[in-house]
Amino acid sequence: MGVYAPIYAKAAILQAPSQDSRHSASYDDRGTQASALINAARDPGGSIGISSIANVLWHREQLHQTRIVEHPVGQCSLPPKVQQQAIGWVGQQVKAQASFLAYLDALGVMALIAREATPLVLILRKVKLGGGARGH
Repeated sequence: MGVYAPIYAKAAILQAPSQDSRHSASYDDRGTQASALINAARDPGGSIGISSIANVLWHREQLHQTRIVEHPVGQCSLPPKVQQQAIGWVGQQVKAQASFLAYLDALGVMALIAREATPLVLILRKVKLGGGARGH
């Protein structure tokens, strides 16, 4: 987590201003409409994000699994039952390793997206502080 800690901090810092800027663009009488539009945009956005990361996970897991088993280690003579158990155990380990590496890749993709989205905060409108609470 040490490498990605600055990105998590940026995401936490960006969340509050982005919420404020979305609501500050609307007037008081249109606050509920703005909130509904934000919620309507957030739902498909979340679905697209989840499906994109799931796709990254699946493809990267397949890639890592292929790369891990490209170079098998030598042969040994074991009884057939023990050999089948060993093959099963090695298969489980390969799947676990490939899944772990795929999650690291997906985290890296999310970090790149967060890094590239950070400059968008600079173009958002300034929010007046202390202007009163805007509720639903």
